[in-house]
Amino acid sequence: MQHGLLSSLLLSTSLLLSPVGMSYATEMSPLTVESWLENDQVKLKTAELLEFVVRDEVNSLRFALERLTFPQQEVARYQLLKKLEQQKIVLTPKMSIFIEQQLAITPTYQVLERGDGYEFTVPAFNYPSIANRLIKQWRQDQKTLVFVLDAEKQELDLKEWLSGSEHQVQTREALLIRELDSLSPEAVDYLTKQLTASSIVSWLPSTEVVVRLAQVSEDPEVYKILWRMKADYHSQAELVRLAETKQAFALEQVMAATKNPRLKDEAITLLTKVNPLSEEVKEFLVSRMAIADEAPLVARELAKQGHTRWLQDLVNDNPQVKSSLIEQALP
Repeated sequence: MQHGLLSSLLLSTSLLLSPVGMSYATEMSPLTVESWLENDQVKLKTAELLEFVVRDEVNSLRFALERLTFPQQEVARYQLLKKLEQQKIVLTPKMSIFIEQQLAITPTYQVLERGDGYEFTVPAFNYPSIANRLIKQWRQDQKTLVFVLDAEKQELDLKEWLSGSEHQVQTREALLIRELDSLSPEAVDYLTKQLTASSIVSWLPSTEVVVRLAQVSEDPEVYKILWRMKADYHSQAELVRLAETKQAFALEQVMAATKNPRLKDEAITLLTKVNPLSEEVKEFLVSRMAIADEAPLVARELAKQGHTRWLQDLVNDNPQVKSSLIEQALP
């Protein structure tokens, strides 16, 4: 561990026993709080402190902050953390330790809030709650960075990475779903091939993850795996999304989805709603109307979309379709 990080960690521990950490609360009126938040001198000092953060000068930041008298110091501490959160400034490891140290410093000033039959005090300048959110975000950012780097270096084993406790798996799945489209095509291909490279699939992530992999990779093999999985809300939603794009590749995947018994009827219905019907979709629907179990559904849905003339032409001219079943759908 670097000397700077070590000293910061030691200081974090000492703060728990410091006079600041054990300070007694002082009541402050809401008007006084508002006055301090609008104080031009504090705003100027906060801007100076922010520059130390940008330059990653933790010692200078700490020294400048501790030189301020109270309540200016507490207001500046609050305003600084608020700006870090609002501006979404990326924290360095050293700066994250500084932020974590703020959790150990008890706010000096409290505001008394009264209601109908109750009263309680809250921090006038609640920097610990902001510090807590900043640290949570920083830890999330670190996990994201590790995921991206491992995927780009092609060192991420999906099966191993998506193992563990239910909470850990859910957290990592959410991370993958959120960040997948930020990866390079090579990294995405590396991840998808972990599902498609083997003829025997011994493990699969959740449907939601497979949907996202399919969306980003646009790999027909990933969609093939998706349609073989047990249908749920996520696969159904993807089916609708694909149909609404009306792009050739997307419609091919909707046609492929009819191989899933639970998705078949919905996929066929969505295809009949494509406007205009492409030749590929028409050929597919005609092939389904040659199947006795499917012809009524296809004909009925096509009739709803105003394709009765085309259906009548098929009955008259195409001996392969189930004419009697199609006629039942005609007005």
